[in-house]
Amino acid sequence: MKIRTRQLISTALVTSIFSILIGGFAIWGSHQSEISMVDKRLDQVESDIRNNPLNAVSAALLSIEQNNFDFTLAFATPKGETTILRDSSGTPITGQDVRIRNIPIAEGNELILASSLLDINHSLDRNLWKLIIYIIIANIIASIISFILSRSGALTQERAQRQKMQEFLGDAAHELRTPMTVVKGYAELLKGKQLDPERESAAFDRLNSELKRMDFLISDLLMLAQLGEEGDIVFEEINIADLIRKNILEFQEISPTHNVTIQIDQKAVLAGSEKYLQRFIQNALTNIRLHTPPSTSVRVTVKAEKQILIIIEDSGPGLPNESYGEKIRGLKRFDRSRSRDTGGTGLGMSIMNAVIERHDGSFTLRKSELGGLAIEVSLPRT
Repeated sequence: MKIRTRQLISTALVTSIFSILIGGFAIWGSHQSEISMVDKRLDQVESDIRNNPLNAVSAALLSIEQNNFDFTLAFATPKGETTILRDSSGTPITGQDVRIRNIPIAEGNELILASSLLDINHSLDRNLWKLIIYIIIANIIASIISFILSRSGALTQERAQRQKMQEFLGDAAHELRTPMTVVKGYAELLKGKQLDPERESAAFDRLNSELKRMDFLISDLLMLAQLGEEGDIVFEEINIADLIRKNILEFQEISPTHNVTIQIDQKAVLAGSEKYLQRFIQNALTNIRLHTPPSTSVRVTVKAEKQILIIIEDSGPGLPNESYGEKIRGLKRFDRSRSRDTGGTGLGMSIMNAVIERHDGSFTLRKSELGGLAIEVSLPRT
């Protein structure tokens, strides 16, 4: 078997295994959480019935109505006769996609509670299809990267690219390990059913929060992977001045208490990808919004000289002193606590640096004259 073929197969296997483990666990955990929530609601209605055995039917109907549960309620006699007392939006008494609870009451009768799982199962099917599509896309991307590496003309360059890919996969696995550990821990707690209702609800909230964080993290990792590819990104003529003005207006609407001053040369035109440059500007302004006090001063400067110079700076707390002038390499994080506190992935700086590198520019972090962080970017001018 040729080396190139082995590389493609190995890349596909690694990508598929990571995707199945991470995506499959997240999807199944979410599915089980939704079913557990249905069981919890059935338990609540059953508890209300058992607490009022003399008026079981009334207690059941009242509990369902007060809690706005979409349940079907039926009354069954010992002779097998069944009467529907309350019909849900589409829950049959029998069927596979339904959760049923039989509750004995007086004189050998019983109440039957039923809750449809159709929406939950359809959601599972959709998510599984999304995972399959994601695996296919990820394998295509990984195969393209592997193919490009195998066609490298110089052995040293090929080794460098391979090392870069290994570092990225290692960094990606490291970044995903923390949320995966949290999700696994809470899943084990919920599986044991040892938590009281209040702590169980808090555990579900934390589980969903970590799953969302993993989704954002995977999106950021995919963007970094795309930016790191040697394949073509469509460049077009862009007036970066107009793009920055548009984003500043949106920033001022969201954060009206930040004091923004601008000095923008309208002749700042370059060849680039609007999608990725937009992400760079959004990340820079979002960092200011999330990590600086409301009254912070913000200054945005754009100069069109031999190169296009962009400086986005603020009077906030800035970064640790040792971070200024440091080269961003791989999935660099300067302050992990900041990303945890704001719900971010902490990869914003890495994405910004990757965007600028993809446009053959330079990206520098320095201390601002305003007292906070200054992001200074130089890009080729058309």
